[in-house]
Amino acid sequence: MNSNVVSLFADQVTGAAKSTERYVRSNPWQAAGALVVVGLAAGLALTRSARWLRRRRADLAGAASEVSGG
Repeated sequence: MNSNVVSLFADQVTGAAKSTERYVRSNPWQAAGALVVVGLAAGLALTRSARWLRRRRADLAGAASEVSGG
């Protein structure tokens, strides 16, 4: 049974990869544009989360120093 599930999954992944390859070969500029948009969105999300994390750490450090009397 486990082998059948893996085989089915592998067939689906292979089919998706072939479909993607056909699309990219027939529409290279659209595919490149989509990759640019995805890359910009990922970079924006990472930058925002890093800023939030730095602020959160600073807030926690400030709260810790107030509690310890520092």
